[in-house]
Amino acid sequence: MSTARDPREALPTILHSPVRLAILGALRHVQAADFGDLQRSLEITTAELSRQLGVLQREELIEIKKVQRHRHTITRARLSEQGRSRFENYLAELHQVAFGQ
Repeated sequence: MSTARDPREALPTILHSPVRLAILGALRHVQAADFGDLQRSLEITTAELSRQLGVLQREELIEIKKVQRHRHTITRARLSEQGRSRFENYLAELHQVAFGQ
């Protein structure tokens, strides 16, 4: 009987959502992103983006910051250090599952 761990067991289900994957993927390559920019690039509703950012924030994968720009409050999101590490590990595990390498 094999004692090798199935790589699928290491995949955190919180990251399986296509929208959450897209958000994390977008944030992976930038310091931070404005809410409006994320919404336009992902082509999702304000409500859906807000909901998904809330999920990611509760899981401590991202950090949300409100900043004043002129007379407007801008919501900015960025990967947390823990989030970056967890997402990179997720991608490596996903690669293992998909390609067995």
